[in-house]
Amino acid sequence: MGRNLSSVLQQQLENLDKDSESRRSAMKALKSYVKDLDSKAIPLFLAQVSETKENSSSGEYTISLYEVLARVHGPKIVPQIDNIMSTIIKTLTSSPGSFPLHQACSKVVPAIARYGIDASTPEDKKKMIIHSLCNPLSDSLLGFQEGLASGAALCLKALVDADNWRFASDEMVNEVCLKVAGALEEKPTQTNAHMSLVMSLAKHNSLTIEAYARSLLRSGLRILNAGVVDGNSQKRLSSIQMVNFLMKCVDPRSISSELGTVIGEMEKCNSDQMAFVRGAAFEALQTARTIATEKGSRFEKDAGSITGSNFSKRRDHCRSTKSPRSVSPESQTVNSFIEYDSLTESPISTGQISCNFDYSRRSVNRKLWRNENGGVDVSLKDGLYSEVGMGSNVSNMFLEGFGDGERRNQGDHSEFSGFVLDSPRNCLPRSATPSPQVKW
Repeated sequence: MGRNLSSVLQQQLENLDKDSESRRSAMKALKSYVKDLDSKAIPLFLAQVSETKENSSSGEYTISLYEVLARVHGPKIVPQIDNIMSTIIKTLTSSPGSFPLHQACSKVVPAIARYGIDASTPEDKKKMIIHSLCNPLSDSLLGFQEGLASGAALCLKALVDADNWRFASDEMVNEVCLKVAGALEEKPTQTNAHMSLVMSLAKHNSLTIEAYARSLLRSGLRILNAGVVDGNSQKRLSSIQMVNFLMKCVDPRSISSELGTVIGEMEKCNSDQMAFVRGAAFEALQTARTIATEKGSRFEKDAGSITGSNFSKRRDHCRSTKSPRSVSPESQTVNSFIEYDSLTESPISTGQISCNFDYSRRSVNRKLWRNENGGVDVSLKDGLYSEVGMGSNVSNMFLEGFGDGERRNQGDHSEFSGFVLDSPRNCLPRSATPSPQVKW
């Protein structure tokens, strides 16, 4: 019986490479097959699908079966996460120019994160599941294989936007922030997907990304200038949007030393040939000027106690007018992967996130990231980052890039005790006008 089922599976998988009608019929049969699959047969099923995919011209349909498998079998698929992620990495490596295939992979990852965790899953296992999904993708963010790196960034963005990303450990979040910041230092990995990932991290893990905000702003401006030289308006737009989003979602003090440079670069974009780039630059320029103005009126005061009135003025979380997700993260179209302002549809507005820069009345007690916890020590006084991500293989490589020795706010600010993770910040589009489609 098992042999007959295996032959039926093989036949339907082969039909995926035929005409559209045969493909539609095959997908219907395969979904039914997955639904009736015994959990003990999952490893054999995955092995056969993986073997067929290597010789298939319709890989996105084959990969999508993993998403169906996660939805149907839920936590029973967890023991197979390593095998699935290995297949996804191989797929991203072997098909650098196939956006539909990368999109299919980016749906599988959050599907496993969603359905692989239920109410009965222990807390430590939840972290383990997220780590198993995240780690191979994080390791792929750097390097000279642009297809793999951009595909990994796309998958990670979908994972970060998933509800169960909240179970990611502080160390894992910091590792992703470190590696995406390092990737944006190198031209082969300065992709739209990487910049989109930065914005998702700023949205959901703003206090962690703050440690890398200045480095990311500098990278964004370098990418902007490279886009001018290359005549790549899409890259110019993406970099401006990332810069703008970072300014709106991190503590202004962490980026105050970069505001002058940002303002200068955005002013240069007033003469850009593309209207949507000029529009994005204008909004970023307004953001930078607003922060600079508020810095003069709000931040040139005695820092006092770290939990005192000065910190009770920390700005409110970015607010969102978006309704809650009505669809699962894994089923969202990745064509709109930058969901807060997106590069979709309209050429004029960047639809940037509107964040409230008024300061909360609540006191925020921020604790120092401890080295032994794999975090980062951050001094906003001198901008130095010591022992970033102790467990990371790339820590030393980018250590100097994250601390340039510049000193800022030297006036009355004698000490700053660092960061502790806070709840995610929800940010909303200020404009409903969409932006142009992203193409890798």
